Amino acid sequence: MEYTQTQLISAALADPARAPMSLEKIISEEIREFKASPRYEEMLEAEQYYRNRSDVQNKSNDIKERSNTRIEHPAYKRLVDQKVRYLLARPWSVATEDTSYAKALEELFDQTFRRKIRRMGKNAIKDSVSWLQPYIDANGKLTFMVIPATEVVPLWTDSEHTDLDGFIRFYDQVIYEGEKRKVVSRAEYWHLNGLRRFMDNGDGLYREEIPEDGIYPEPHFALGETAYNWESVPIVWVRYNDEELPLLHYVKELIDDYNWQTSVTADVLRDVANFIYVLKNYGGADMEQFVTELRKSLAIQVEGDGGVDKIQADINVDAVMAFLDKQRRDLYDFASAVDTKDPQLGNASGKAIGFRYMDLDDDCADLGAEFSSMFRRLKPFLDTYLQATGKGDYSGSDYDVIFNVDMPIDETEIIANINASASLLSKRTLMENHPWVRDVDNELATVKEEREEAMKEFGEGAFDQALGSGEAGDGVNGNDE
Repeated sequence: MEYTQTQLISAALADPARAPMSLEKIISEEIREFKASPRYEEMLEAEQYYRNRSDVQNKSNDIKERSNTRIEHPAYKRLVDQKVRYLLARPWSVATEDTSYAKALEELFDQTFRRKIRRMGKNAIKDSVSWLQPYIDANGKLTFMVIPATEVVPLWTDSEHTDLDGFIRFYDQVIYEGEKRKVVSRAEYWHLNGLRRFMDNGDGLYREEIPEDGIYPEPHFALGETAYNWESVPIVWVRYNDEELPLLHYVKELIDDYNWQTSVTADVLRDVANFIYVLKNYGGADMEQFVTELRKSLAIQVEGDGGVDKIQADINVDAVMAFLDKQRRDLYDFASAVDTKDPQLGNASGKAIGFRYMDLDDDCADLGAEFSSMFRRLKPFLDTYLQATGKGDYSGSDYDVIFNVDMPIDETEIIANINASASLLSKRTLMENHPWVRDVDNELATVKEEREEAMKEFGEGAFDQALGSGEAGDGVNGNDE
């Protein structure tokens, strides 16, 4: 009889005695298959490239006397970090019509959480996918943990990878037996009905660890003395693309060739002497004597019609630099990134900058859409926690996350366009697009407060006159709506 992955696990959970494989063997096999997969190998490779260790480290030279330079350029880190900074460097905001929900979400989305979201973005681009697990800590607070993609075996319900039956997390843990340090391999199987834990004793088989109270599976979390399970598998994810491929998949060969060509050129410059001497009827005993006489006396002895000619090494460094420049431009081009060393970028107009950033902007917009989907998947966990802790039932409320991309802009041009639109758009819309405004609600409150103070002191007409015109009253400095 044939079983799908889900059916096999379900059979092991329902009736272990009659199942074709035990749950322990299933968990062990899933981890083994994952670690043997090309995808896992690509993730490990991407991590190495981000840490500035590429295939140029495999470069060798059979002649020991020759140089064997291995020059690394942190190109992959630069590409990944540029995308992360572009999308997530500036604070993102939460938009919802429910003000109490907004306040509750802001408390959950504190600075620690926002740093983890930025880390998720980096992991997604670098490793192809990033995972975030919500859990309740010992103090009863909703907390989130970013899990490396190399530690998660997802158990998808469908081929499009839109929903999970469960997931396996495996990791190494350092423990001490007395004074002896020991590394053990652990695994956790999270599913709708709870958590089951496993440990590998060194033979490759993960055996289940039974809790001290003998009750398993363990609940997802507990609040006080009450145990709960989430309504869905407690993990959310962000993918860099639908194919779940890391950025390195598209630029690895360019990075390798750039590092290789640079290293080989450095070898040539180190090994080739400035001059190659051609000796005729040299009267000395050997080449070592020739070098000694030349260095000591700046002269040598020759016999008869002998002499010394020199050949200057011809190294076309300009051609090499031109090739490397092309490789660098191709690297940024195919990575959908921006080469900030482009000499024409500094003098570009606002429209030209927008054109240069088009590919980066589109790539990060796709990633932003993935983050929006992640926040929608996160919502049930947030709502459950808020309701369980008595902070309100917000299951009927919605929220969106708005990202503030970090594109270089011509502030003068943007402010001019905002002023020109003052009679057409609301104050909130104008402020949301103003380059100087970081907190729209705070800025609106400040403007309102200043207006009320001015009205008390000078009267409404004088205040409008001080602002410039009646039309401006409908824009940034006008009505509150």
